[in-house]
Amino acid sequence: MKSAIIDSFSDDISSVEVRDVPAPKPVAGQVRVRMTMAPVNPSDFNYMDGIYSRSFARMIWNHGAEHPTESPGSDLFPAPPYALGVEGVGVVEESGGGFLGKRLLGKRVAVVSGPPHGTWQEQTLIDARRAFPVPRSLSDAQACSFFVNPLTALVLVRHLLQVPRGAVLLQTAAGSALSQMVRNLARADGFRVIDVVRSRAGAERLKQGNSQYVVALENDDILEAVHRIAPGGVDYVLDCVGGATGSTVLRALAPRGRMVCYGTLSREPISLPPRDIMMPMTSIEGFYLAAYLARRTLFQRIGLVRKTAKLIESGVLGTSVEQTYRLDDLHAALEHARRPGRSGKVLLDLS
Repeated sequence: MKSAIIDSFSDDISSVEVRDVPAPKPVAGQVRVRMTMAPVNPSDFNYMDGIYSRSFARMIWNHGAEHPTESPGSDLFPAPPYALGVEGVGVVEESGGGFLGKRLLGKRVAVVSGPPHGTWQEQTLIDARRAFPVPRSLSDAQACSFFVNPLTALVLVRHLLQVPRGAVLLQTAAGSALSQMVRNLARADGFRVIDVVRSRAGAERLKQGNSQYVVALENDDILEAVHRIAPGGVDYVLDCVGGATGSTVLRALAPRGRMVCYGTLSREPISLPPRDIMMPMTSIEGFYLAAYLARRTLFQRIGLVRKTAKLIESGVLGTSVEQTYRLDDLHAALEHARRPGRSGKVLLDLS
């Protein structure tokens, strides 16, 4: 079978190779899924260049350890060589045993896992608890991008922050697919969104898509622009950029406002003067989907999946697709996914 593999961490796209490897054999608690489609997400590049591994290595519980773990006492965080791909959709063809695995046989499932058993391959192994049947009404293109964007948007807005009607939320990198889903949830739930993007062109695209409040870093001062829209500050911030942008939007919070960091697109640290959060008594917190799901029970995860599926079907959390590539054209797909100003997801057809 074909598999997209890296042998060592690198941000060079050419380091990813599509190779023929033996089909995997599931053990107890696992299922083998014949993949049909998978997206290219920013998190996939984090697995490619090692940012996740380096981040966990800095944590106190990994101090002095040769290899990092995600949390104290957990399994070692994967290290190359491994197959890439965080999520996707496919059909369960074999179970390694266990009640849940047997119940999944023959079902089309959305999966979320990541290396070492990535989804950018024709067949992969998945913990049966991370494979979720999806409705027939969802196309492969929608089902394959189930977790990283739709489920994250739902959790951030309705579960973690519980954004109420009438509130104001600011989000960075607002041209992303996830940000569009946050805007859709805002329309459904009755709160306002301020969208921050890099360029004037990006701002124009959002305005043409009926975004009401847009700030372009290319020609706007963030705080001045936000002050015109919400003089008292915003109630919530969703930041996936970090660096100078993340540092500035922190100061756009109203008293007792909350900021959630869920990405690091700039690869730069946030500057956090203590009094910027002390005086207004604001808070800043992190969100990592894998850790969030790991702390939910199986029934809670199933409930989240069902809610997400309904919102995808209704169009609220639907994914816009820009282009689909075959696995043999992986390098072109990766280059496309890194291109700024995209209007939709890049997908891999694995069927």
